[in-house]
Amino acid sequence: MVAPKKNKYALGHGKGAPEKYTKAWIEKEAKAFLEWMKLPDSIFFKSFAIERGYSPQRFAEFAEKSQVFSEVLKMAREWQETKLINYGLFNKTNSGMTKFVLANHHGYAEKNHIAGDQGNPLAIILEKINDSSKDLVDE
Repeated sequence: MVAPKKNKYALGHGKGAPEKYTKAWIEKEAKAFLEWMKLPDSIFFKSFAIERGYSPQRFAEFAEKSQVFSEVLKMAREWQETKLINYGLFNKTNSGMTKFVLANHHGYAEKNHIAGDQGNPLAIILEKINDSSKDLVDE
């Protein structure tokens, strides 16, 4: 099929499909995202993307295309972390879900501290056994 002459949208113009998410559009979206994050109940990023009509996976694409969006996304993550901690402290959010999000998206983890030699974790136990066995020999 031959494309109609002088039709800029017809096949054969060599430019491909027009870009839907331009840098200017992404930067405008970044400002809207920042304003959305300031709202008290705005915690879950996917909600913003779905409300705006695109997939949440686009955030990474937008951050690659625009330094402005990348910075806003970083700021939004900080807002999210702060809100989750503050809301958790005042029992405004479900503690299990708050813990889950902080652990999976912000690097929080429960840690048990074990003293001793990291290269040889049994060293501290063996040292205690050695000290007590000396008492048995000396008697």
